[in-house]
Amino acid sequence: MVKLYVVVAALSLAACRSENAADDTAGTDAADQPMADAGQDGVGCTALTPRTQAVESFIGPTGLETRMGQLIDGAKSTLDIQMYLFTVDSIAQKVIAAVQRGVKVRMLLDKDEAGNMNVTPDFTAAGVNWKWAPSIYTFAHAKYVIADRTQAVIMSMNWNVDAMRTERNYGIVDRDPEDVTDVQAVFEMDWTMANGGTPQPANLTCTRLIISPVNSKTRLLDHINSATTNLDVETMYVSETTIQNAIIAAKQRGATVRMILEDPSDPAVATFKAAGIPVKTPGPFYLHAKLIIANDVAFVGSENYSLTSLTKNREVGALVFEPDAFAPIKAQFETDWNASTAVP
Repeated sequence: MVKLYVVVAALSLAACRSENAADDTAGTDAADQPMADAGQDGVGCTALTPRTQAVESFIGPTGLETRMGQLIDGAKSTLDIQMYLFTVDSIAQKVIAAVQRGVKVRMLLDKDEAGNMNVTPDFTAAGVNWKWAPSIYTFAHAKYVIADRTQAVIMSMNWNVDAMRTERNYGIVDRDPEDVTDVQAVFEMDWTMANGGTPQPANLTCTRLIISPVNSKTRLLDHINSATTNLDVETMYVSETTIQNAIIAAKQRGATVRMILEDPSDPAVATFKAAGIPVKTPGPFYLHAKLIIANDVAFVGSENYSLTSLTKNREVGALVFEPDAFAPIKAQFETDWNASTAVP
């Protein structure tokens, strides 16, 4: 059966359906649906294939609302948006203003995320072309924007109030033409399904992106397994067993492993601590990030480390390996590590 190849971040724990308790249950894998072109990575088609244009990284919450507004204001012809949770009125008004100045806007939102009803009536009244994302996915959990078909912004941030004020999140601006084309292909496939049409398969047989429900689990395991000197994890939770085991294996082969997890009562905390891995809980922020740093490469995207997120959701992410983009991500992790509290 042909697999679904899909391409950018994240959920607010207090404002979404809980994924921590129910993520790793059995069910139909969306990747097994006959809806897209799959294939295998070819020679050079890896998550670390050099880009023709380096990505830029950004970190929330500081300046995030302004940055997102500038992104929308800068669009000249098209804006394609997929957002799991959208509640911020100032950003919604930017989208409406873009439509009013002639930008072609298309937007996919998660139907079961109730917070989206804060903005959809205004979008409908203003003539914004928005749809509910296809129900084939357990969660339409990706967070990305494609502006003018020339840049893709891939994030762990939702466009909700907490993301703009109190959450730690990471994102990138990716202008590499191949990456932008791949994200666009995924949007077109999902947009066609959302409109009840037969999707044109997204040709992602040679992508550097990390995509659920297709290659996320394999590529994130590869990323963790590549850690030889250090492995730093800053994320809400890690519930998927093979991801847990890979992190522990990194420790056992001699890598320095550090973890910041949101909830000290998470059962995985005891598992990691029993393996000799230091675990902290965040200081003056809510941890919504999905960051994994292995050596000098960082994963940034919407994927949580759960079976559902990696194999049943729509998710989008990428590796950041360009030094100028990686450096602020690494620096932020160090700051957060120093400000966080060790779990006894």
